[in-house]
Amino acid sequence: MTKKKSDAPAEVETITLTMSRPVAEAVQTACEWYLRLHMGQFWDLAEDLCFAKFYSDAESNAFQSEEQRKNAFNAAIDRRNTMLLEMERLYSRCVLPAPTSDVMKAPYRAEQVWLVIRHALAWHDKPEGDWMNVEFDKPLNRSDQPQPTIKLTEVQDNTKPACDG
Repeated sequence: MTKKKSDAPAEVETITLTMSRPVAEAVQTACEWYLRLHMGQFWDLAEDLCFAKFYSDAESNAFQSEEQRKNAFNAAIDRRNTMLLEMERLYSRCVLPAPTSDVMKAPYRAEQVWLVIRHALAWHDKPEGDWMNVEFDKPLNRSDQPQPTIKLTEVQDNTKPACDG
C-alpha cells in the first residue's frame, strides 16, 4: 500500500526578510506596542496617537500664532490623558488574568524583534557604544523561540568614478 502524498506545505524553519531602515523602525515600534498592549502599558500609544496632528501641524508651520500652538498642544495633552485613563480603565475591567505562558507567548516573540532591531541600530548609529543606555545592552530573550538575527547593509556610495582599467 502506498502512502498518499500530503498536500500540506512543508514546515518552514526560518524566514529571511529584507527591509529598509524606515520599515525596520516601523516594525520595531509595532512590536514594542504589541508587547506593551498585552502588558497594559498604554502611555506611548496614547502619546503617539494623540500628538500626531500637533506634531504634523508644527512641522508644517500650520499655526498662525503662539497662542494657537499652545492651545493645540494643551488639547493634545487633554486627549492623551483622557485616552490613557480610559484605556487603563477598560483594560483593568475587561482583560482577565491568565497564565503568562499562555498570554505572553506571541508578545514575547514580538519583543525579540523589537529588541534585536533596537540593539543593532543603536550600535550602528553609535559604534563607540554608550554604557548609560539600555539600547546597547544585549537583548534578553524571554521568548520560547531562538533570538532573531539581524544584518545591517549600509548604503553603497556609487558616486565614485569607475576605474578605466
